[in-house]
Amino acid sequence: MDLDSPSSANHQIARLANRFVRPFFAVAFVLMVIVSMMSEAIYDTGDGIMHYQIARWSWTHPELLLHHWGKPFFTLLCSPFAQFGYKGAVFFNVLCHVGAAWLTWRIADRMKLPYSYLAGPLLIFAPLSWGVAQSGLTEPLFALTLMAGIYYIIGGRNTVAAVIISLLPFARTEGFLIAPLFGLFFLLRKDYLSMCLLASGTVLYSLIGGLFFHHDFLWIMHQNPYVGEAAYGHGNLFHFVANNEFLFGWSITALVVLGLITIPLRRFFVPRHSLAEITLVFCTFLVFFIAHSIFWWKGIFGSYGLLRVVACVLPCAVLISIRGLQLLTWPIYQRKTAVIIVSTIIVGLTIFNTMNQRGLVMKADERQRAAEEVAREIKELKLESRLMYCSHPIMAHLLQKDPFDLTQCKHLYELRNAYPQSESIIVWDANFGGIEFTDIGKWSVDIGRMDEVITIVAPDDSQKVLWRVYYRPQVDTTLGI
Repeated sequence: MDLDSPSSANHQIARLANRFVRPFFAVAFVLMVIVSMMSEAIYDTGDGIMHYQIARWSWTHPELLLHHWGKPFFTLLCSPFAQFGYKGAVFFNVLCHVGAAWLTWRIADRMKLPYSYLAGPLLIFAPLSWGVAQSGLTEPLFALTLMAGIYYIIGGRNTVAAVIISLLPFARTEGFLIAPLFGLFFLLRKDYLSMCLLASGTVLYSLIGGLFFHHDFLWIMHQNPYVGEAAYGHGNLFHFVANNEFLFGWSITALVVLGLITIPLRRFFVPRHSLAEITLVFCTFLVFFIAHSIFWWKGIFGSYGLLRVVACVLPCAVLISIRGLQLLTWPIYQRKTAVIIVSTIIVGLTIFNTMNQRGLVMKADERQRAAEEVAREIKELKLESRLMYCSHPIMAHLLQKDPFDLTQCKHLYELRNAYPQSESIIVWDANFGGIEFTDIGKWSVDIGRMDEVITIVAPDDSQKVLWRVYYRPQVDTTLGI
């Protein structure tokens, strides 16, 4: 099945399309920057804000550069952009997203895959990656780092690839799941130097943490934030499969399934599936997807069933989908018009799914609007300068507080064993606060002695309380616990 032969329709279309690939990426980058700057939405008001805050305040609090949950590699690279505010972090992620798409195209082109020119549009406009790219999350950097590693391996620069992949766990912890696949590839190629270099990132961060910050050379293990009892519950094993429309969209989902089928049929395909493609693309996607499905099913490793994590391996899904498109167009590979129609439908459906779910410019959701209402009322009451006890990271962001300065902000956990300071405010939310403090009556502070100055309920018929703000000018420290 040689769709790249001079007689094939793909070959003829590719000769024309390749002239526009680079201009496409330039236009796509400018478009995404404009759209993300216009957007009023904060994609993931929890983790997305928290990762940004760690990067933003790491220059004030250098220990945050090795904050395990914050992901040190992400914090390091994002921090210069984060100094310009949340939109600076979003710009960084747009850069990562378009960069990952660029590398995905280069990988497909280097592997001589047919329809490589579709890799960029499919990844940039995929429903999940379009939203995640406009955030302060770590997934775009993970995807970029992963694609950079594969790109250098395809180009024969294994040692460079090994060093890059060694940093993957410090973009997201799942890197510890993926790095062994690269180790297997190097082992099968008998490249023992590159295999050893996969540990270089861990060794480097262990030494820095041990010498300068944590004074513990095993801090990466000892401070792992994903061990212990999970607070988020568990769900269906096929949770991610069932939500495929929101991850990939209809067309990429169908093509990924077809692409996986090409493995047992690989002897019929030109180019043949290489060891790198099978190990680093197909296996990476499957290991990541299956692992997160199991994590959520069993409720382990802090899994919350968040769909956004799959954005880490969306580039691999796109490369697999190109193989699927190769299989799909097998009967018509010499009909230029038919191939153009099929390709247009594939990209068109992807863009339709994305715009239908996200819109060109994303709007603030109910939770964000509720948080903004709380912040406005706190300012109207002139309480924004008070010490704040709060679990949700968005409130410090909206009130322009340094969440790591204990004279400005403290976590709700502090109230389990201590009284709030005088003239402080307690900001409880139904999301993070609801998980951590399900029974307000068990707090060490007597909430009944404080004034509930703000209450925000859901705008629907449920009348669920979303936020509560408590304040009392003077706290009676003689209260019994």
